[in-house]
Amino acid sequence: EPRHVTAEEDRSELDDMTRRFWVSAALTAPLLVLMFVDVPARRWIELALATPVVLWGGRPFFERGWASLVNRSLNMFTLIALGTGASYVFSLVAVLLPHAIPASFSTHGGEAPLYFEPAAVITALVLLGQVLELRARSRTSSALKSLLALAPKTARVVDESGHEHDVPIERIQRGE
Repeated sequence: EPRHVTAEEDRSELDDMTRRFWVSAALTAPLLVLMFVDVPARRWIELALATPVVLWGGRPFFERGWASLVNRSLNMFTLIALGTGASYVFSLVAVLLPHAIPASFSTHGGEAPLYFEPAAVITALVLLGQVLELRARSRTSSALKSLLALAPKTARVVDESGHEHDVPIERIQRGE
């Protein structure tokens, strides 16, 4: 977090998270529909839709999750990275190497279950949460800047002879 309030506002993180959210939401919606529809090559379509959501949309969460592991300071991003990463990797193995998944894991159709939908939905929902949080922070920052703008630019100083005169705030010395 910035230590000092500046006049210009950096919206790059908000813009990036917003873009990631909308792309992820657009790719996750068809995944949810595919849960109820049986189409040929469904597994490959789910893989194609979930991959950009989890890997590109969720990249900030994987970076923050990794940083939390390295710093031994586990947090929400650790859990999100582990959960979405594990479900995506399991599903990836189930599509690319189906014989590597034990038969006891198989569904009624004899195929290994896929967890692309939960990984994508969780990623999209956490991105939404990040967008909402960053927007709230931006509004708070704007309110603080408005309050700082109300601060006086000059101060009235009384010199040794008792005369008053206005001095810019930056020129005020300790003890005046």
